[in-house]
Amino acid sequence: MASAFREDVSHYEHSPSTSVHGGRDGGNGGSNGGSNGGGGNGGEGERTSTTPLRPSEDESSTGHVQEKTPAAAPLTKKQKFKRHCGRFWWWYLIAGVVFLAIFLPILFLVIIPAIVQRIINNQEMPITGGAFKVLSPTQLNVSITTLLNSPLPADLDPVTLFIYNKDTPTFSPFVNVTLPALHIDGDTEVNIKEQTVSITNETELISWFSRVFDQPSVAISTRGDATVHLGKLHSSAHIEKTVQVDSLNKLSGFGIEHMQLMLPALENGTNIQGTLNLPNWGALTLSIGDLSLNLMAGDIRIGLITVYDVLLPHGNNSKYFNGELFLDVLVQNIGSILTSQEDALNNGNIQIDAVGNATTINGEHVRYVEAVLNKRRVSSTTPVTKLLGDLIGSFTNGSDVSIPTMLDDIFGNSTFIEEVLTHWNTTAGNGTAATKRSLPFTKRGPGALSLLKLGMKVGTKWLSTI
Repeated sequence: MASAFREDVSHYEHSPSTSVHGGRDGGNGGSNGGSNGGGGNGGEGERTSTTPLRPSEDESSTGHVQEKTPAAAPLTKKQKFKRHCGRFWWWYLIAGVVFLAIFLPILFLVIIPAIVQRIINNQEMPITGGAFKVLSPTQLNVSITTLLNSPLPADLDPVTLFIYNKDTPTFSPFVNVTLPALHIDGDTEVNIKEQTVSITNETELISWFSRVFDQPSVAISTRGDATVHLGKLHSSAHIEKTVQVDSLNKLSGFGIEHMQLMLPALENGTNIQGTLNLPNWGALTLSIGDLSLNLMAGDIRIGLITVYDVLLPHGNNSKYFNGELFLDVLVQNIGSILTSQEDALNNGNIQIDAVGNATTINGEHVRYVEAVLNKRRVSSTTPVTKLLGDLIGSFTNGSDVSIPTMLDDIFGNSTFIEEVLTHWNTTAGNGTAATKRSLPFTKRGPGALSLLKLGMKVGTKWLSTI
C-alpha cells in the first residue's frame, strides 16, 4: 500500500494541469528526486518548466493600461523639416560648402563682370560738346562733354581713353585723353576739361581731320579699360565705342561778307581787308591758330589773306582778315579771269575761291592742319552790286582818293579798262544777247575810258550824298 500511495502522489505532483507554477514544482520535484533516488524526478521537473507561463497580475494590468493610451498627434511640416535637418545637418553643411566653392568664383569672376560689361556696352556716350584746340605742332588741347547712364549706382576709376579711326585696319590712336574718376547714378554728365595731349600718330590725325572738314558728320572712336565699383565689389570692363558727331561739312556757307581796298598800301604790301564767314556746323569747337588763304579766280591766284586766331564755335563766325590783292596779276590775266567768271556773272555774282596756304601757331607751321586745308577749295559768291559798293565805299569813307584817280594811279594807262571792254565786246559778238552781257557800245579806246571814269565820278558823288 505504501508504494501504491507514493505512485499516486507522484502522479499528482507531476501532473501539468494541477501545477500553476510548474517551474517551481519541477524544481522541488527535481530536488526531491535527487534526494530520494539520484535525481530521476528532477529531470521531469526541468521538462515541465518549458510550458508557457501565464502572465502575472502586474504584467496583465500594465499591458491593459498601455493599450488605452491615446495615439500621439502627427508632426507638422515645420517639425518634420526641423527633425530632418537635425538628422542630416552635416550633409547639408558639406553640400553648402561645395556649392559656395563653385558659385562664388562664378559670381565674382563671370556673372558680375558680365553685368558690368553689359551696362558699359549699352552706353550711347553721345558727344554733346567739346573742343579741339591747336597748341603747337605736336600738342592739342582737348575737351569733351558726354553722357553716361547706369541703372545701378557705380563709381568709375580714372580711365585712359584712346581716340582712333575705326576704319584703320590696325589700332592706331592719334591722341588719348583721361576720363576722370566719376560717380554714376542714372543720367550723369561727363566732362573732360582742357586736357593737353600729345599727338601720337600724325597720319591718323590728318585722316580724321580730313573727314571733319569734308563730311557733315564724323565718327569718333574711343577705346579703354575701366575699373567699376559696385559698392564693395569691383570689376573690370572694356570700353569700345564709336559715336557720330556733326562736323564742318566743307565749310558750307563760307563767304566774303565785306571787302575794302586800302590805298595806298601798307609797307608790308597789305592793300585789302574785310570780314568773311567761317561756319562750323559741328558740335566741337575748333581752334587752329592763324590761317592764310589763297584767293583764286579760276586757276589764277589773285590774292593772299590771313585770318588771325581762328576760333570756330558752333554756328556762323564772322572773322576779320587782311592781306594783299595782286593788282598786277589782275591786269595781266583779266581775260582769263573774266572767262572763269562767266557763269557767276550771268547770275549777277562774282565768285572768289579760297584755298589754304599756311596755318601757324606762335609762328610755327601746323602740318596736320595744312595737310588738309591746303588741299581743299571753298567758294564765295558775292553779288556784283555788293562788291562794287564795298569797293566804292573804300574811297568815300573818309578818303580823298577817287576811283578814277585810283585807276590812273594803279595802272598809269588805260590797259586794264581796255582789256575789260575788249573781253566783254568779244563775248558779246560770239554769243547771244540772252546769254551774254556786253557794254552798249563797240568803240574802244580813250573815249570809252573817259566815259567810264565820268560815270564813276558821278556815282561816287551820288553815294557820298546818301
